[in-house]
Amino acid sequence: MVGALALIGGALFAADLAAQRDRLGQRLLSARPDQVAADRQLVAFAISQARPLYSQHCASCHGVGMQGNPAVGAPNLADSTWLYGMGTVYDIERTVLYGIRSGRSKAHAIADMPAFGLTGRLSDGEIRSVVQYILQLSGNRYDAPAADAGRAVFYGKANCSDCHGMDARGDTGYGAPDLTSNVWNSGGDPQSLYRAIYSGQHRVMPAWIGTLSLEEIRALSVYIYSASHPTPPPPAPTYRQ
Repeated sequence: MVGALALIGGALFAADLAAQRDRLGQRLLSARPDQVAADRQLVAFAISQARPLYSQHCASCHGVGMQGNPAVGAPNLADSTWLYGMGTVYDIERTVLYGIRSGRSKAHAIADMPAFGLTGRLSDGEIRSVVQYILQLSGNRYDAPAADAGRAVFYGKANCSDCHGMDARGDTGYGAPDLTSNVWNSGGDPQSLYRAIYSGQHRVMPAWIGTLSLEEIRALSVYIYSASHPTPPPPAPTYRQ
């Protein structure tokens, strides 16, 4: 009798947990994306659901700690710099849903980095000068005469400002990176910068819609948002004298 009661109690407990999980899943999916971040219960639920999904589907490119991987151009997901959008849950979810150059009609696919060297648009020396100018823009060590020459190429022959802007801060509306932030998806050393300009960039992120459920995609988006927006510690208590 005791054993039977224990089994019944265990089954009821499991059923209650499943029902609670279903309720939270429905709340997570029905809420507006950017409202979820303010609900600690939903954030905790989303993180618990997303961790195994991230390990299975995302860590191979973005790293176990979301630190990114310059070898494949996978960005750091735990910092505050974003190639598309401003890093809101909505922005992240849209990218996870439709991907980047994935072939989906709603994918991010407007901007593309041309292969300035392979196509002969810039010479080897011009590319090396532009690299020095980018190092100057991003606050790294640079060769001043080469950077001056690179600036002229940047705003002139190469017309880099057409995408990256006259201030070189890029445009998150269509994925042109900020060249002044010193944050690089494919490496910011001179060799990596040269390679990016010479060969171009055409990175692809898959669309996860159809592979993951909408609830799983929402959970992943909240998880990534939470990693890049850590909760500040509570203020220290004050005491009256």
